[in-house]
Amino acid sequence: MMTKTRLLMTFGLLLLLLGIILPFLMVIRAIEPTFFLIFFSSGASTVGLALGMVGLTQWSVKSIKKKPQLEYTDEGEWMQSE
Repeated sequence: MMTKTRLLMTFGLLLLLLGIILPFLMVIRAIEPTFFLIFFSSGASTVGLALGMVGLTQWSVKSIKKKPQLEYTDEGEWMQSE
């Protein structure tokens, strides 16, 4: 299941990079800016950010669940451990 989160984060990063590279190429006039290309680059950036955040959230939740949980039997033991 970790590969799914890595895939989401990798795909999100690629879309974010595409959302940065395409407007840069349009500004330096390497490619002709069209309405579709501008819309696609902003959409790729937004979707890439969303996918990256979903992947990062899933990864952090899974890593938190893998940590061993400390169990305290009573309140006095909890107070002495700190």
